[in-house]
Amino acid sequence: MVVAKQQTRLFDEAQKRLAADSVKSQQTGLLRTAIDYGTWEDVGIRIVQHAVYDWADDHVGLSVQRTFGIDAVFILLPDGRTTYAYRNGERVSLAVERAFGQGLTPLVSKARSLPVGEAVAGNVAFEGEPALAAVTPVEMVNQSPDQPLPLLIFAQQLDGALLESLSQTYSLPALRLNPDTPAVRTTVPVETLDGATLSHMEWTGSALGMGLVKVALPIWIILALACSVGGYLMRGRIDAASKLLSIGEWRVRHDALTGLPNRVHLAERLEQACGRLAQGGQGFALFYLDLDGFKAVNDTHGHDAGDQVLRTVAQRIRAHLEPSDLGARLGGDEFAVLLLPASLPSFVEARATTLMNAISQPIRLDSGVEVDIGATIGVTLAPQDAGSPEDLLHGADKALYEGKRAGKRRISFAHRLRPRATAA
Repeated sequence: MVVAKQQTRLFDEAQKRLAADSVKSQQTGLLRTAIDYGTWEDVGIRIVQHAVYDWADDHVGLSVQRTFGIDAVFILLPDGRTTYAYRNGERVSLAVERAFGQGLTPLVSKARSLPVGEAVAGNVAFEGEPALAAVTPVEMVNQSPDQPLPLLIFAQQLDGALLESLSQTYSLPALRLNPDTPAVRTTVPVETLDGATLSHMEWTGSALGMGLVKVALPIWIILALACSVGGYLMRGRIDAASKLLSIGEWRVRHDALTGLPNRVHLAERLEQACGRLAQGGQGFALFYLDLDGFKAVNDTHGHDAGDQVLRTVAQRIRAHLEPSDLGARLGGDEFAVLLLPASLPSFVEARATTLMNAISQPIRLDSGVEVDIGATIGVTLAPQDAGSPEDLLHGADKALYEGKRAGKRRISFAHRLRPRATAA
């Protein structure tokens, strides 16, 4: 009985970690999407400066809803007024303070101190229900650095559809929300950035230990010789539970569509590589890839075609990895490659060129149509450019952004960038 209870407790704790990681992973994807749109200059020009809301509906509101499942988009001016609101498929006249409750204020406060290209994500109350939100500054052209920036807010409701997806992905049976203090042992709180509890996520736990007792105890009582059978059965139950946990752990660190490692896995490997570097280890390189022409494929041929393109690109990335390298999908049409080791810029540039050329080969869809996809790659080198995971990612992201601005389908090194002039 002692062993059975311990086994159940350990399994419950592992599932709680999976549940917390599932929300964190979802927040990370929302944050990345917010940064992509916040650094898109057309958002600041067309929406904030010229109030072209029809363009905003098609290229921001409807686009993020269809592609990423984001339920609401808001743009908040520096003076606190809401200049644009899009919710559930249509533009609405709804102020941010009316739509959101607990949790948004600390996100907005933190986002106002961030530069363009960074964001903050967390749990909020949206229209009275728990939701995920990401807030990022909007890039404004020709604006003085000391002027406050508008904020872009994305919200995704923690509703039944999202919970069902997380339930299947992370092996959390009957995952649901409970606004009251739950009586079950398998639960984690849904908390805001400042520690307020919005609700609780709970699921149907497995009485793994008691299952072991029910299998083993009668056998030991009836026939001592059946101990071997009982041990075999218990081993099978333990192996099954271990396999279930392994599947869940794998899903936390891998992308479901392509099978590549995801942002969480990349962060772990990048942290390890920086740790070895600080102890005198070899240098390495980080590629940040964004597909060129992917949105046109999605818009013209549909999301199934887009998914096929992403899977094909993932296969091509795998084919050009060495055993010590790591390829990852960061979300949307963004990928990353970690080259370990790699210290010479000429070697890194050759690898990046080979990878870019491979991705740029035509892709034949299941419909028979052939599409052309390119790639722009931002590159940072460790230790030449930076020595921390955050600085390396930020530098590669910035290099990618500059590569896009310069014409796409090119390789952009962080250390070769010229500082951008500041507007007077």
